[in-house]
Amino acid sequence: MTTDSGTALGSRPAAAPATAPRAGAAERDRAIELLGDAFGTGYLTKEEFDERLDIATRARHRGELDALLADLPAKLRTSRDRALRRARKARAARLGVRIHAGVYAGVSLLMVVVWLAVGRATDFWYPWPIWPVLGWGAGVLGHAVPVTLAIRARERRERSKSLA
Repeated sequence: MTTDSGTALGSRPAAAPATAPRAGAAERDRAIELLGDAFGTGYLTKEEFDERLDIATRARHRGELDALLADLPAKLRTSRDRALRRARKARAARLGVRIHAGVYAGVSLLMVVVWLAVGRATDFWYPWPIWPVLGWGAGVLGHAVPVTLAIRARERRERSKSLA
């Protein structure tokens, strides 16, 4: 008797009961990345890596993936998790700056349009939008410059660590 994928039912690991949570593609990808890290740092031989890689790509349940990674050092998982968290934080910071700058540009444009409409209607052309645009622009710069400098400094540190 075979499963849909053509593998024998008897060859399926016993660590995954029918009630175990299913493993998604992202979880399989993460397990494969961790196995690659373990192979790259010498914790797995080529044969062990190939065998575990094959099992990870066919894994259907989280228990199967956990069993593949159970004997590997925890520092592999935590170092990759830290790197992922840092990358997520950097993306979130960049997104925050983009949103801030986009709203600033949109509202500034709206103020200029209002100024033009009022100027045409009243023939009074005092350039009042300059004050909120300059004030808010300083706030946007005060947000964008530190975020950009911090991200670039972190990237330089990471590059220098990888070269050392």
